[in-house]
Amino acid sequence: MPIREPAGEPPPGRACGRCGASRSSFTAVRSVFVYEAAARDAVHALKFRGLSAIAPPMAVLMAERLVDWSPPVDSIVPVPLAGSRRRQRGYNQSELLAKELSRLTAVPLAPRALIRPRSASPQYRLSDRDERRRNVSGVFKSGKRVPQGGVLLVDDVITTGATLDACARVLVDAGATRVFALTFARED
Repeated sequence: MPIREPAGEPPPGRACGRCGASRSSFTAVRSVFVYEAAARDAVHALKFRGLSAIAPPMAVLMAERLVDWSPPVDSIVPVPLAGSRRRQRGYNQSELLAKELSRLTAVPLAPRALIRPRSASPQYRLSDRDERRRNVSGVFKSGKRVPQGGVLLVDDVITTGATLDACARVLVDAGATRVFALTFARED
């Protein structure tokens, strides 16, 4: 999969420009690629075209990023999808990535640590950071067997961080000591 450039990271000690003054509930986030070109095509194929078979090769690239990064995690948690979207799509793309990542790294998967009892507007339709935060506020709840150690939260794309922050907040409130996030792509 020829992708031109890796996702950039904010300089050490500085907050991401998307986060602004607000403090995130997750400790750190890393992405494999910038959300453009082939990375965008891969995400769209997985998310909107029903090509679930692309998840394992995407997860291999995520596993390589995880090995380079090495955050102290005891479990992997996918960002949950609302039931209506899961039924429409036939799967949760983040769960497919997390499941394969768990298999590749031998870090246990906690697929029901987070639940999404209600739907919200799709985040990709919202461009404003505050609008995205409001959209996911209160959408996620802790599920069964919430991991108590370090958690790796997995999603396909990070744009403003609102979804990951909302999920991380629930995990921390339920007892996770630290939440790290890993995505396939990052909006730049």
